[in-house]
Amino acid sequence: RMVQTLNLLGLIPDEGVCYEDNKIIQKGDYGPYIQSEALADYRSHAEQLVAQGFAYWCDCTPARLEEVRRLQTANHLPSRYDGHCRERNLEPQGGGNGVVRLKIPDNTEITVKDIIHGLVRTQSREVDDQILLKSDGYPTYHLANVVDDHRMNITHVIRGDEWLPSAPKHILLYKAFGWEPPLFAHLPLLLAPGGGKLSKR
Repeated sequence: RMVQTLNLLGLIPDEGVCYEDNKIIQKGDYGPYIQSEALADYRSHAEQLVAQGFAYWCDCTPARLEEVRRLQTANHLPSRYDGHCRERNLEPQGGGNGVVRLKIPDNTEITVKDIIHGLVRTQSREVDDQILLKSDGYPTYHLANVVDDHRMNITHVIRGDEWLPSAPKHILLYKAFGWEPPLFAHLPLLLAPGGGKLSKR
C-alpha cells in the first residue's frame, strides 16, 4: 500500500520496488529488492559472521528470555540478552528455535561518524547482542539493512534519530564484513501536530 500511495503522489522510484500497470514490480541492477527473495543471501552472510567469530547461534527459548528479563527488571538492571549462548559453539539450526546473534566485543569503544551529530562514541557494554537472523530464516533490520545497502552501493544513510542507538551495531557489521560504511545522517523526527510520531505512511 505504501508503494501504491507513493505512485498516486507521482513519486516513482528509479530503482527498487514500484507500482506499474496495477502490479508491484522490481527494477534496477542491484536486486532483489524484496527481502523474502534474498533469504539465502542473508543466511549466508549470517553464517559467515558465525564462522569468523563475529556472531553466534543462540537456542534460548522465549520462556528463558522472559525469565531473564523478569530478573533484570526486579534487580533494576537494563533489559538485555545475558550472553548465555555466546561461548557454547552451537551448530547451525535447521528450522528450530535457533537465531543468530551479533557478538558485541568486550571493553571496546565504538565510534559512529554522523553528519548531524558528529562523532558519536558508545561503549560496547551498552550494546546488546542483537538478533541478526530469526528462527524463521528472516533477517532483522540490523543485518538486512547492512547487507542490502552494501549490495546496492548505498553511499548515504539518512534516517530518524531513533536509529542512532543502533548505528554502533551496524558499524560493527560493516567492519566484520570488511566493507566501507556509508555516510550516516540521523535527523530529528517529524512529529504530528499533537506531538506524536507520524506513521511512515
